[in-house]
Amino acid sequence: MKTCLLLTATALLLIQGCAGGPVQPQAATLQAGLQPLAGFIGSRHCAGTFLKSGKAITSTETVTADLSGYWLTLRHADTPPFPFQALELWGYDSKAGHFVAYIYDNFGGVREFASPGWEGDSFTWTNVDTSMPKRDRFVFLRQPKGAYTFTYEVTSGGDAWTGVDSLSCTAGG
Repeated sequence: MKTCLLLTATALLLIQGCAGGPVQPQAATLQAGLQPLAGFIGSRHCAGTFLKSGKAITSTETVTADLSGYWLTLRHADTPPFPFQALELWGYDSKAGHFVAYIYDNFGGVREFASPGWEGDSFTWTNVDTSMPKRDRFVFLRQPKGAYTFTYEVTSGGDAWTGVDSLSCTAGG
């Protein structure tokens, strides 16, 4: 008996015992509004530190085009002993004129972020929930050869942002 499992376009199509073997989904062409984020597509290994303790952290990130190129799907997984995992959807809201992101994590969290776009080599996702005293953001810095660094930062009701962790991500991870 053949067993076939079809996952979303963000994952590999796993076909066990089906004619032709494993099948890769075709890459979606990014829609115009999302083109500035095309450099994020691919798999990367990330390594860095928690800024307060100096403790090392590593993770993997995979970004793929999804839903006819209107969204990027990012999967983030910290390497044990750290358990954090996230599924992120990045898109462009043409009516609002900015980028949007929705982050779902393995602790049941759901957060919404917005970004005006690239400012030089910097791209910042800022949590849109201004009703909470503690907010967070991710600041990405473009690096050569498809690499990037990002810093996770928090603020508690003020304009001062404090870094929590920072990682450098290189292609081929």
